[in-house]
Amino acid sequence: MLSTEDIRHFSDDGFLALPEWLSPGAIAEVRELLDPMFASFGELPAARVRDLAPGGGAGPPRSAEIDRPSALNRRLRSTEAFARCQALARSLGGRSARYTYDHAIYKAPFNRSATHWHQDHAYTGHRHLLRTVHVWIPLQPATLQNGCMHFVRGSHVQGLVAHTRAADGHVRTAAVGHRPDRVVCPLPLGGVTVHSPLTLHYTGPNETPDVRRAWIVHFGPWGRLAKLHPAILYERCAARFGLEQA
Repeated sequence: MLSTEDIRHFSDDGFLALPEWLSPGAIAEVRELLDPMFASFGELPAARVRDLAPGGGAGPPRSAEIDRPSALNRRLRSTEAFARCQALARSLGGRSARYTYDHAIYKAPFNRSATHWHQDHAYTGHRHLLRTVHVWIPLQPATLQNGCMHFVRGSHVQGLVAHTRAADGHVRTAAVGHRPDRVVCPLPLGGVTVHSPLTLHYTGPNETPDVRRAWIVHFGPWGRLAKLHPAILYERCAARFGLEQA
């Protein structure tokens, strides 16, 4: 499990890289469930899939994303990887941390499309932060060449920064530029990263001949009931009735 130093690093830096968190068998189990979904990507419900690459939509997807794949195949939530990552989230976010959200991204070979710098909280549409813990699980070794994670150390303490929205209305991008606190996190097979929803992060293009596969799972104290959090309900009421928010 995590050491006291690991927990301190996560608190200070906003992320943690763990090179030996999952067994090869745990990774293989997830791939056996996700690979067939991506093989039939075009047959999945349109609301569940998108191409994150700029101009996506014509031809095979370059950065194929499936939204909530564990709702399409519940066996994903019974995997060793899921259990180990929930235990990780509970070590960092409290014993009440439960499944909140997941998605999977498969970047095609020789794909020049990066996943731009962003904070996950920019996608929620809420001002209130729900203190979730986000685990990024690469399903092969993650390298600089195939699109491993990059983080800005300590960026989680600065709050939500300005993001621009891509033409597709979904992808958010934050301006980061060259910063000395930028950290690159390559991982061997079985490694994972975990970060705060306010930590700036990025994955580069896949410049290899193989698909770069990743499953991302969020855990939080409210689980799937986060939309019922009093602060979130107040935000919705304020937006609907034009109330002033503190």
